[in-house]
Amino acid sequence: MISSDLAMWIARQKKRSADAMERAISATRLIRRRDNFGQIIVPAKGSVLASPDIADWDPEPDYFFHWLRDSAIVMRSVVELMEDAADKSERARWRGHFDDFVRFSLRLCDRDGATSCGEARHATRHGFRKFLRPPTEILRLRGDKLLAEPRFNPDRSIDIFRWSRPQYDGPALRALACLRYLAAGGAPSEELRRLLHIDLAFTLRHAGKRCIGPWEEPKQKMHHYYVGLVQLGALRHGRDWAGKATGEWAAAQDRLLAALDRHWSPAHQIIVAMRPASGRRVDDWLDASVLLAVWDANLPEGRHSVTDTRVEKTQSAIENLFSREFPINRRAGLAPMLGRYRRDHYFGGGGWYPTTLAAAGLYYRRARDARANRVAFFKRGDALMQTVRRLTPADGALSEQVDRGSGRQTSARHLSWSYAAFVGAACARQQALDAIRRARK
Repeated sequence: MISSDLAMWIARQKKRSADAMERAISATRLIRRRDNFGQIIVPAKGSVLASPDIADWDPEPDYFFHWLRDSAIVMRSVVELMEDAADKSERARWRGHFDDFVRFSLRLCDRDGATSCGEARHATRHGFRKFLRPPTEILRLRGDKLLAEPRFNPDRSIDIFRWSRPQYDGPALRALACLRYLAAGGAPSEELRRLLHIDLAFTLRHAGKRCIGPWEEPKQKMHHYYVGLVQLGALRHGRDWAGKATGEWAAAQDRLLAALDRHWSPAHQIIVAMRPASGRRVDDWLDASVLLAVWDANLPEGRHSVTDTRVEKTQSAIENLFSREFPINRRAGLAPMLGRYRRDHYFGGGGWYPTTLAAAGLYYRRARDARANRVAFFKRGDALMQTVRRLTPADGALSEQVDRGSGRQTSARHLSWSYAAFVGAACARQQALDAIRRARK
């Protein structure tokens, strides 16, 4: 059942991914100069770079930012590495990274646009001012408007560039990471409790509201399955910690669950990523963010969990879509590299490591939890990991995506999310393997 060759590669790649991910955390050694905007940025301790590579859309994108979403996903993988640590010293190192992240995040919550606007427009060269967001927008950043920011500079300064806003999934994902840390034996410090309270309270206030989705596409201020499900995940997992099983908390969960159910299309037997749905073809409604939502929310059972047959049907449809759409997937007998959605044009709209690894991870979770078909689920997870292996260079570097035709890595290099996704899938695989072995005894 188990390929020892694949298992050895996964172990090596997990170590490479952990090392690469760690280089993006507290990268205080780096200096980022955006000369056209008068910025000199040195990452602060506790920040997490979406990518430590310095680029100016020439051709790689500039991801030298602390994204709330990406950083929370990275920190969840930090917790997994903390649990898997070989000794106390290694465990303490990963735990230290998480504690630094909590302190950094709290300082972000205390920012105020009125004192942070600065001289951005004056310092920016005339031909580049079109990329700046309006000063009045920055001046209003405090409280919930600040928490709805998708990203900050890693030195804690406010992002001055035009981007798709608001986004309501960041605090929910950060809360999920903190709750995961506590479940793994992390210290319940006063700072962590304060951050959790801020993030869960924000999630409660904004549960089910329209916002920009995980792909950060402009003009898509809609109801996103991804956002709603990670909000539900944060409230579900945080319920016992907060001690709020009734009242407003329960009402928000019920509201989210009902809204998520409306994403299911009985006619087409798929979960639709956005409401209202757009596109003339059913294929245009398929979006791998649905898989990321189930993976990141990690509901233990029931509707919108990995055990939901609607999720399985949607995953199958997404895999079939990209098997047809991408030339790199047209080799017989191989599992597909998944993209985001059919009409994606961002850097060519290729295969994404985070979406493909989430799909693998979902199969491993099914193999861990299922009473039947454990081996079949496990094998399908391994088939997707084999595809990732085929499209990963010998040095283990993971970009954001690969070209749909050539398989060449493209978009952001050394994407922290990609490395975190690999760590997460590898850990899920080991948990599934342990469950299969226990079932055979």
